[in-house]
Amino acid sequence: MSGQPQPFGSLEVALSHASRLLPVKPALAAEQATEILKVVPGHPGAMLLLAAAQRACGDPSAALESLQRLCSQQPRWAAAQYELGATLGELGQREAAIAALRRAVELEPDTADGWRLLADQLDVTGDAAGADQARARFIKAATRDPRLLEAAAALVANDLPTADSRLRAHLQRYPTDVAALRMHAEVAARLRRYPEAQQLLERCLELAPGFDAARYNYATVLNRNGRAEAALKHVEQLLAKAPRDPGYRNLRAAILANLGDYSAAIGVYERLLEELPAQARMWLSYGHALRTTGRQAESVTAYRRTIALAPTLGEAYWSLANLKTFQFSGEDARAMRAALGRPDLADEDRLHFEFALGKMLEDGESCEESFAHYARGNALRRKLHPYCADENSDFVRRSKALFTADFFAARAHPGCAAPDPIFIVGLPRAGSTLLEQILASHSLVEGTMELPDVPRIAN
Repeated sequence: MSGQPQPFGSLEVALSHASRLLPVKPALAAEQATEILKVVPGHPGAMLLLAAAQRACGDPSAALESLQRLCSQQPRWAAAQYELGATLGELGQREAAIAALRRAVELEPDTADGWRLLADQLDVTGDAAGADQARARFIKAATRDPRLLEAAAALVANDLPTADSRLRAHLQRYPTDVAALRMHAEVAARLRRYPEAQQLLERCLELAPGFDAARYNYATVLNRNGRAEAALKHVEQLLAKAPRDPGYRNLRAAILANLGDYSAAIGVYERLLEELPAQARMWLSYGHALRTTGRQAESVTAYRRTIALAPTLGEAYWSLANLKTFQFSGEDARAMRAALGRPDLADEDRLHFEFALGKMLEDGESCEESFAHYARGNALRRKLHPYCADENSDFVRRSKALFTADFFAARAHPGCAAPDPIFIVGLPRAGSTLLEQILASHSLVEGTMELPDVPRIAN
């Protein structure tokens, strides 16, 4: 080193400072890199930083000139090859960009950005198979990407606002990062923003049709969004590749239940529980399906099995309370109170215990204590699943703006003109009477109760 003063105290500090400037103030990063190169001509790190800053400032031609010199000096440096590939891609030199990016991932196979950008370039050239292979490698490498690991840590800690903001910022820079798209969809789903989660996963699968984990998430979101038939198609696609996968089979059972095919759903659960008898949540889902088909005693057994496997799973106790005619024992009451006394009890479980205890006390006519539990349960529910009146009002305003008289006039004659009777079949309390009333309120539909002839025909 010369005896001249160096910017920001030392070379390492100067490079570090310029690197931090790059994503937010690339012009200043370029100035800093230029100053470093005046002090240490030909420094590889500063040359790479200068090229990246030039590209970020919208001058890929200048970046290319810097990179060609750097890559001739450092031909086996993966970071330089990656930056060269990115620059060539922006200049429209696709084949040269692909060649540089292939060199980058050969030199450093775990570079997630290299695989992502290679997939993007292959997509542009129409090499769909090559792009799929590159994205598969990207997904594997992305699990070790420190930027995504930070977002993943926030997600695991249920710090959804932090995970959301970090993933949004990441996707603004790397919009084709399918691993980040999938993770962001998970955040959106946990925040009950299901349409957003669905859009993110659709984009993810558009980019990487072979990304099975994203397809599984997509089927899950579709099922939650009330699109069970579409969800079933995707889970069947997954099962064609992995017919024994318990996660896929469990999701299929949940979808079948949503479609009303409880017999098939129960069959799937029973086969799964023979293989995996220690899965508490699977016993819970099995209990729900049994309850819906009227097999109450068996559903109680399933819920009891859930509690034996997971004593703090509050939903199992609430499911028992929700059977209406079920009566908790003194031992049950002590177990629920003990669970509520645990400081490590998750809020989702806590609210279910509050509701279950509230129902037990209400049945015992201890109304004041009962409603204290209901109040705490509802406060937790509001915290976990907030309701925004402004958002709801905005939805109503947008609906009124869309569904105008002209909108309905353009769709004035759809439907079926057949005069056949409409029979609505449903279980007690399933909403069949409400549906009858809705249909009968239409000017062209006459409510006829069950039609007088039906009993005679049945006999």
